[in-house]
Amino acid sequence: MSETEKAYAERTIAAYRVHAKKASRNWARGRRPSRFLREFAAALPPGGRVLDYGCGTGLEMAWLRSRGFRAEGVDGTLEFVLEARRRCPGSRVLHARFETIPLPPGRYDGIWCNAALLHVPPRELARQLEKLKRALRPGGWLGLTLAWGRGKRFVRRDWIPGRYFACTTRPEAAALLRDWALRRLAVAAGDGRRGRWIQVLGSWDNKACRG
Repeated sequence: MSETEKAYAERTIAAYRVHAKKASRNWARGRRPSRFLREFAAALPPGGRVLDYGCGTGLEMAWLRSRGFRAEGVDGTLEFVLEARRRCPGSRVLHARFETIPLPPGRYDGIWCNAALLHVPPRELARQLEKLKRALRPGGWLGLTLAWGRGKRFVRRDWIPGRYFACTTRPEAAALLRDWALRRLAVAAGDGRRGRWIQVLGSWDNKACRG
């Protein structure tokens, strides 16, 4: 891993902390549940336990709670964690980086990870997917959104400058998820966010996708 990649977490979190208020306002402006979030929720058992991995300010976590799910969250930006706790009182929201937080095995019926792991380099992404697999119950579902395209770099010209982005092609995503049973692996545009995204809905238990 290059020195640039080693710094991805520190520099990305620092960028979010500097622009936390701007990010919060932007994400809250007219935000509605995406079609993909609704599809993810529909795959889960009623009242299931869900982890929002990279929950940001808790907007999608709050929506999952409103649908009766037992939602938890984790994020590396303290300002976002504090806002998520205010938005989701009584829910467990941890302040931690992806590389450092242990996840209990078999705890979750679903893990929602929207536009979060796009901030980690490819080798770390592979490790994170293995960790999320272990944290799911048999038949549990992962809803994952990655940035579509090519290129891994810190972005200077951005509405939050300084973030690390690792874009992924559809074949690269398929290779990373070859051990998963996939209900959805598609490139989508404009579903809750601007730009093009790879949307993945998958289970690590093949039986969950039969029929």
